[in-house]
Amino acid sequence: MKLSELKEQIRSVIREQFIDEMSQNDIHFKAIMKFYDRGTSNAKKAISLFLFRKPNASRKDIVQELMDMNYNDIQDVMKHFKLKIEYVDKKGVEHVAAALPQTEEEPIKECKIC
Repeated sequence: MKLSELKEQIRSVIREQFIDEMSQNDIHFKAIMKFYDRGTSNAKKAISLFLFRKPNASRKDIVQELMDMNYNDIQDVMKHFKLKIEYVDKKGVEHVAAALPQTEEEPIKECKIC
């Protein structure tokens, strides 16, 4: 078993058994709320309809509902709205972009800076 496979297996067990609700510091929570806050009225209605089956939930209601979700539920919300997590660390994006494959056949390289 590769080290990366072992790490992913450990993460999945932790997510399933120990993470039972989200916090406002969670990156998924922040991505959904960013989508809500910067979105049009149609985006806000869509989130409200997805979570509550009513088009006029308040921001406070949405925050509370997201905080009550577990990891898998919040992943479903992310997938439904096709949201991606934006990740930029202190080093910037240059080293991340350098590790990305240039063609579809080329594998992703390990970043030597990280």
